[in-house]
Amino acid sequence: MKQILAFFLTFISILVWNCASAEKVEPRKIEKIMKVHAGGGLRLRIAPNIEAKKIDIVPDGDVVETFGEIGEVEIQDGKQGRWVKVKWKKKDGYVFGGFLEFINVK
Repeated sequence: MKQILAFFLTFISILVWNCASAEKVEPRKIEKIMKVHAGGGLRLRIAPNIEAKKIDIVPDGDVVETFGEIGEVEIQDGKQGRWVKVKWKKKDGYVFGGFLEFINVK
């Protein structure tokens, strides 16, 4: 009886472990390709907030893939916009959208 119980508990443990480790990764849909127009570059941050830690600086003229706007409209350095989730050079983060301009990619 103890062997059956031990087998059953081992089986359940393996089943639960396999289910927990199978992450669902949904592909993100790129909304727009946009160009940075910020003079000295645009700070890529870990969160959509001016106080959030900086990841990097996206140089002026570089292109980012956007995945949606977040939060309310703000004004930063005289520009109006929302925070935008972006990917730049394999780095994910947030930039202030007031310094992005849409480019038509064909």
